[in-house]
Amino acid sequence: MRRLTWIAASAFAALSSGCSIYPLPDDVMSFNSDKIAAIIRCQTRDAIRQVVIRNIEAAGSPILYEQMNKEQLLDWLRSNPESWRRLKWERFALELRNPFVFYKDTSISYDFTIDTTEQNTTGLNVTLLRQFTGSTNAIGLGAKNDRTREVSRHFRTFDTFDSLARLMRTDACENAPRAPNYLFPAAGLLRINSLVDSFLLANQWENLAGKDQDYTTASMSDTLTFTTKNTGNFDPSTTADPTIGKWVPTSASLNLDNLRQDLHTIIILISLPPDKKGLPQFDEFGRILAPGKAAKAAASAALDRQREFNTQNALTRFGTGVGRIVP
Repeated sequence: MRRLTWIAASAFAALSSGCSIYPLPDDVMSFNSDKIAAIIRCQTRDAIRQVVIRNIEAAGSPILYEQMNKEQLLDWLRSNPESWRRLKWERFALELRNPFVFYKDTSISYDFTIDTTEQNTTGLNVTLLRQFTGSTNAIGLGAKNDRTREVSRHFRTFDTFDSLARLMRTDACENAPRAPNYLFPAAGLLRINSLVDSFLLANQWENLAGKDQDYTTASMSDTLTFTTKNTGNFDPSTTADPTIGKWVPTSASLNLDNLRQDLHTIIILISLPPDKKGLPQFDEFGRILAPGKAAKAAASAALDRQREFNTQNALTRFGTGVGRIVP
């Protein structure tokens, strides 16, 4: 009987408890949505800076920037991160100036969708038995509580090669992860440098195009989808012998099922600006200043096209899986 009392008490506690009213990423990981966006942007910034460093290392001019040669310039950039903020692309030697100026307004847009689902199911089953000399009567009692909470957060950010490489605040990337996070990949080190390198290589040598037949707004994007699902179960039970002539709870079981799913979808789009007019202006911290709306609107429209493509692609895969339904 004491065991049955324990089961009943546990069930009452479970049924009276609740899951998160507002499930967020920081409930289960040490990063919120703002930090996840900063992590992705910082890694993109580092990838662009690596491209700049590689071009400086490969340059052949004796003087590459103002009065600095290759070794002096590299030491200046590596010794103090704030040196990047003082760079002026127009002051590089001609062999570096042309590509740097050409690509500095290349846009990098991000579309973040963070879907979180929490589900808690609690069930209690009790069997009452009354035994007689020639028969047994039984009554089954059950109670169940299902709770599901969902939240979907969606937002976009916009950068350029210049705003990331030069203007992004150094402290925004402090304590940035330096290793992959296998449980929550969006909060760890990703291979964003591969997208940056592939875009530049394809645009230089592979006739990279833009939407439809537009060859002036060459673009490339990656869509990253990370699903992390955690489940937990607790299913204790107990039994007792029936008593002749009395209703006795002879068996009881408690079922506790918990599920938490985090779905992170990140679209990273790199594209050449449609033109140099109406490009957004950035302050000394890389924040967009009004009224620069043209390129931002173009990047947003491109992200819409990418989301539409992803939806169509998902529907195609779904249709392939279930087959054609014939009436």
